[in-house]
Amino acid sequence: MKRISSKILIYLVMLPFIILNVLSIACAEELMVFSGAAFKKPLDDLIQSYDKAKVSANYGGVTAILTQLSLGRQGDVFVVPSPDVMEQAVQNGLVKKESVRSFVYAVPVMVVKKGNPKGIHSIEDLLRPDVRFAMANPEMVYIGRLAAEIFDRNLPPDKVDALRKKVQTYVDDISKLLSYLLMDQVDAVLGFDFLKGWAPNRVDIVKLKPNEVIRIGNGQIGVTTSSKDPQGAEKFIGFVLSGKGQEVFKKYGYLTSLKETYAFLGAKKPVGGVPQVGQEWISR
Repeated sequence: MKRISSKILIYLVMLPFIILNVLSIACAEELMVFSGAAFKKPLDDLIQSYDKAKVSANYGGVTAILTQLSLGRQGDVFVVPSPDVMEQAVQNGLVKKESVRSFVYAVPVMVVKKGNPKGIHSIEDLLRPDVRFAMANPEMVYIGRLAAEIFDRNLPPDKVDALRKKVQTYVDDISKLLSYLLMDQVDAVLGFDFLKGWAPNRVDIVKLKPNEVIRIGNGQIGVTTSSKDPQGAEKFIGFVLSGKGQEVFKKYGYLTSLKETYAFLGAKKPVGGVPQVGQEWISR
């Protein structure tokens, strides 16, 4: 009886340490991804098929997820559509510089309904009274900044003013931009080329002229400095960058090499960089 009591006593003393150890292991196997909404569809697929850890994701515009990462100091993996946004995260001590890698490219295009029923072929067509147009918020979303820069550089000031007044809505992430088009709330949006792959039977893309495109997007991924499981985060990044991961991105229409990106665009353009956006877009 004394021997049984001793065993129970030892077990009770050890129980809290056993529980803590189990919880520690469980936490170590759980990863949180903060990602630009531009990568939601392929990342959701990859997260669902990843069996090395439980992974959850928080998607949004780049400004929103950068703010969340900065204030919360939580999360393991950070994914953005531009090197300059990632560099900002590195400079602010939020992402480990040595962990940052590129994985896909994105070209600004006009996205219209399937078959292009409004006959939209140029950015000047967006000014037509019969065309309803939406864009992403230049303050919050990377493609919104690129769109504002494109309009500023390719239209005279009076037409930029007219276009700004014509914008039906400014959305706070790229997935909502596509939703407005699919719900017939607008006739065209300025988004990225891969949106065709998100809804291939419902939308088409209209390429901009090569000289109208100022810069192209570049998906970058890195481990956060606040990660409690940096090795697990590296493994997940390795999975995203693997052949299987790249195939998933290709399935959704992403350009996975700079060579095919330049071929798609028909010209070489800067990768990333800080878009020069007029103050009128910010104080509208």
